Amino acid sequence: MAATKIPERARLSLDISQKVREQLDLLEIRTEAGSITEVIRRALALYDLVTEHQAEGGKLIFRYTDGDDEILKVL
Repeated sequence: MAATKIPERARLSLDISQKVREQLDLLEIRTEAGSITEVIRRALALYDLVTEHQAEGGKLIFRYTDGDDEILKVL
């Protein structure tokens, strides 16, 4: 059986709320991403990294400037 070739690029159409659009715009500015597409690429890469780490038994910990730690659970 021949392998199915996955296209290098695909166009997606997203139906998002105004609030989500504003969050994307803010992240684009804050991170100097250059485009909303780049914001989404970066977010996906981070989400992939975190979920893979958690699947291997790791934890995601935020350490605050006061020294407190918070263990985050990513759904």
